[in-house]
Amino acid sequence: MENADVRRKKGNVDMRIVMALVVVVALTGCATMPRQKAAVSVEFRTASQSPAPGLTEMMAAGSEQPVYVSGNVLLSNDSVKSARMVPSPYGPQIEIVFTKAGTEIFARATEQHLMKPIAILVDGKLISAPIVRDRISGGRAVISGKFTEQEAKRIADGIVGK
Repeated sequence: MENADVRRKKGNVDMRIVMALVVVVALTGCATMPRQKAAVSVEFRTASQSPAPGLTEMMAAGSEQPVYVSGNVLLSNDSVKSARMVPSPYGPQIEIVFTKAGTEIFARATEQHLMKPIAILVDGKLISAPIVRDRISGGRAVISGKFTEQEAKRIADGIVGK
């Protein structure tokens, strides 16, 4: 009788060890899984209000002024920590929070491009090209455009690969 109790207790200990190993393997696998590929691409690029060699003329929806966009991508999805749709009195917007590296790049880029536009492209289309008025070092950016709430949510979710 004693041997059966000892075997049962030993079996329970063995089962707990097996379960602990399963959990460790599962957690390790999750930690090393690559980030899901973004469904929507976002790019921040340098731009100009005047044409110049190497710049591409683009127009944002609802704009009457062309913007001349560089092929030089300053920031992309990899620099984004999170994105979400936020309501505003002007319509839905997309708030982006940059990674630490992205925050540093954006701060440097906005400092170097004072009084010049920074082009924001979503899936290759110019959404906005705001004029940089001051160095932006807070690690956040807001994309505004003519979005419906559903479009803004789709873009924000797609930027982070949801």
